[in-house]
Amino acid sequence: MRRDLVLTASLFVVIGFLAGYIYTNQAQWRQQRAASGGRVSSLLEMPADIEAELPEGHPPIDVARQIMALRQEAEENPEDAAAAFRLAELLFELERFADAIFWYQRGLALEPKNLEARIALGACLHQTGSYDEAIAQFNTVLELKPNESYALYHLALTLLHGKQDRTGAERIYKRLRRVNPNFAGLEDLEHQLAAAPPASGGRLRR
Repeated sequence: MRRDLVLTASLFVVIGFLAGYIYTNQAQWRQQRAASGGRVSSLLEMPADIEAELPEGHPPIDVARQIMALRQEAEENPEDAAAAFRLAELLFELERFADAIFWYQRGLALEPKNLEARIALGACLHQTGSYDEAIAQFNTVLELKPNESYALYHLALTLLHGKQDRTGAERIYKRLRRVNPNFAGLEDLEHQLAAAPPASGGRLRR
């Protein structure tokens, strides 16, 4: 079968699925459309303000299409780490951290030395309250690349805000300042440390 026909068919499956979702969850909007002689048969027929009618927390239509397309790609190519990471990155940007964790883990099972993905996984774990698991991810990165600035930065944040370990966070901050004094997040991290309750009655020393 020609590739362009397969892609076209896949697109119609995605569009049909999303249309069905909206049809099921938006009874009021359907009633209004029916009263005006309209019908719900395709995303292409949706009114311009359909975004306002979506359930709370539902991503915009274009984003939902992109998620579904990337998910289909990842599921159809289970040995392709890059496909899993592309979906995970989009979910991360949308702050759907629990979903992103699944796809980062799936990609890392295939490509365990992808440090950028592992740092992102750690950040997602932090956001979901899995602080010990987040710390484990950052430490794994640092075992492979001891001076990785972003791993140090996120590790300090997790120690400070997740574990309330100001002493440990200060130690990582000083390490980061030593290995990369020009790191963009260094000043922000210092301010967060200064604003945190003192670990032993003292101020953050440079």
